[in-house]
Amino acid sequence: MASGQVIRSHSNIYYVLVDGQEVECRPRGKFRLEDQQVLAGDRVEVTLLADGEGRIDRILPRQSELSRPRVANVDRCVVVFTLHEPEADFRFLDRVLAHTEQAGVEAVIALNKVDLCTPEEVEAFVATYGPAGVGYPVIPISAATGAGLDQLIPYLAGRTSVLAGQSGVGKSRLTAALVPGREIRVGEVSRKLRRGRHTTRHVELIPLPFGGVLADAPGFTHLEFAGMEPRDLADCFREFREPAAECRFDDCLHRAEPDCGVKAAVAEGRIPRHRYEHYLVFLEEIEAARKW
Repeated sequence: MASGQVIRSHSNIYYVLVDGQEVECRPRGKFRLEDQQVLAGDRVEVTLLADGEGRIDRILPRQSELSRPRVANVDRCVVVFTLHEPEADFRFLDRVLAHTEQAGVEAVIALNKVDLCTPEEVEAFVATYGPAGVGYPVIPISAATGAGLDQLIPYLAGRTSVLAGQSGVGKSRLTAALVPGREIRVGEVSRKLRRGRHTTRHVELIPLPFGGVLADAPGFTHLEFAGMEPRDLADCFREFREPAAECRFDDCLHRAEPDCGVKAAVAEGRIPRHRYEHYLVFLEEIEAARKW
């Protein structure tokens, strides 16, 4: 029996990468009976048939699972972000970063379209979100010119990675730059709305020439904190963790409680104020969802 990784699907047909070759597979009927869903990224055991196709016999245990996009066994989330075209949406960025923390997936921020930015803008962003700030690797790149891609590749090599970001930030163009010769639809930013048009319609894992696979997933604009408890949100903001140890109350939500280490860190400038404000917005969302 062979093993491989599901890289895409169409209806009830799954394409599995086995020893570098794509094999068209169908799952055993028991998956439908047991209500098991095969996801892109799943590592599976496959029986190779005489006609060159295969049958998926078993889904191996998942190391991680993202809910949107639905991808299994992701090692790395590359959050593609722009300061211009489309304009920066920091609330969306913080929402995605919080979701990667919740899922236990390492994130790296690819600051795309730096050819449209001033050096001061790039420097300020790196200072805020980079290792000396919030604490994420930030790679300034231009998918259009190829600048910075050599710095991004080491984060992708040998891993199962997913691109996350709003439509129009350049996810498809970045994929095309990383996989030369692959035909990928690339959209433009709407001149009227300054938002991108969706160019990717389904989740697909693309083998990378330097090893690993990359999930080019449909653009999305909203993520919900389904199933999260209010007290768990702060831990998804990594710069909150150290100041939170200074809170008087162990169950502090960092909102109205006295002697709060997180609020003190905001006042002192150790936590970006906009990140704290986004935390409060997300906290209200979680509490509102629990009422229903």
